[in-house]
Amino acid sequence: MPTNDPGARTAELLTGAVRSSAAPQDLLVHLSHQQGPLTSPLVGTVLAVIAAVLTLLLLRRVRRAGGVARMGRGRITARTTSVVGMVALATAAYVNAYAGYLPTPGSLAQAAGLSTVAAAGVSGPARTVDAGQVSAIRITAPRLGITDGTTYVYTPPGYTHSPARRYPVIYLIPGSPGTPADWFRAGRADLVVDSLVRAHAMPPAIVVAMNTAAGLTGDTESLNVVGGPQVETYYTRVVVPYVDAHYRTVPDRAHRVIGGMSSGGFAALNVGLHHLDLYATILAFEPYGDPGPGNLRRLLGGDVAQYLANSPRHYIPTMAFPEPVSVFLDVGGATGHDVTNVRALAAQLAARGQQVELRIEPGQHHTWIEAATGLPYGLAFAFPHLPDTPA
Repeated sequence: MPTNDPGARTAELLTGAVRSSAAPQDLLVHLSHQQGPLTSPLVGTVLAVIAAVLTLLLLRRVRRAGGVARMGRGRITARTTSVVGMVALATAAYVNAYAGYLPTPGSLAQAAGLSTVAAAGVSGPARTVDAGQVSAIRITAPRLGITDGTTYVYTPPGYTHSPARRYPVIYLIPGSPGTPADWFRAGRADLVVDSLVRAHAMPPAIVVAMNTAAGLTGDTESLNVVGGPQVETYYTRVVVPYVDAHYRTVPDRAHRVIGGMSSGGFAALNVGLHHLDLYATILAFEPYGDPGPGNLRRLLGGDVAQYLANSPRHYIPTMAFPEPVSVFLDVGGATGHDVTNVRALAAQLAARGQQVELRIEPGQHHTWIEAATGLPYGLAFAFPHLPDTPA
């Protein structure tokens, strides 16, 4: 049934399950609104005003000089280039304000290669001494077509000082185009987990942002691509065993969560449902129910059977559920078609007796801002399935 919360967002508990998260609603609301200063349209407006002022100054100089010829084409070109550059920056700032890809100066510095990803997730006050740490590692699988394998791993506060303690793991998949670092740049996953852990609203957990083998602009939908990278197999047979072997995890399905946004949301749902033996909880932000008709031939070689086998909206009604799964679905309310599709996925899962929570974020579009808005609620949903594991 629809419920209202202090964040004025819609949450639908389709199975009638009782919320068991201990996360205070005011904390969730605060975290969901903490988008970062660069997501304000004011940045683009200021740059646009500067561009307008530069344009007026240029026109004034040309007029005073008596025309372009008298002022000199070289000087005109230099000043025009400055104006065009400022207009480009203003446009980029407006696009970023809409999408939320680089929400903070720290994330901008990281994207420009001026700082590490560990600082990119910072938005708001400076990180405290009990903050978790983010590190970049490489998990490659050349035989599966994964040669880059850049992966980002967040370890929670106290990880290095509690050598006997083991932790649950949250695996996250970025959207496309995008990179694993996006979960700490745009998604602020480290900041959100730090805050929830400090508030005792979730147990300390490891977060692994996985490589989709798509590059910055490519797209694999995290499938086993025909004639290409075997991404789903990489996640399940390479990344999970690697993390369990190199980090102090609790290596069972109850302590694993898989999540993602956009194409990563589809992937989290698809991979999670394919591997109920590995994951007990799925967090899907802005997901869709199939790989997309255009990818039938591009990624799956025209194999219709494979396409349907990788389309949750097709196979959920008849799939077996040897293990129960808890699914959190989150979608922007401004994308009506997406809401309809995600609500249908939620209804299908609920009809099969699985625990489902659907959140609709009013006014949000299919962007990183939407995913960042929903992430605190998704982690709060996962909390009951991530029992604390003290030494």
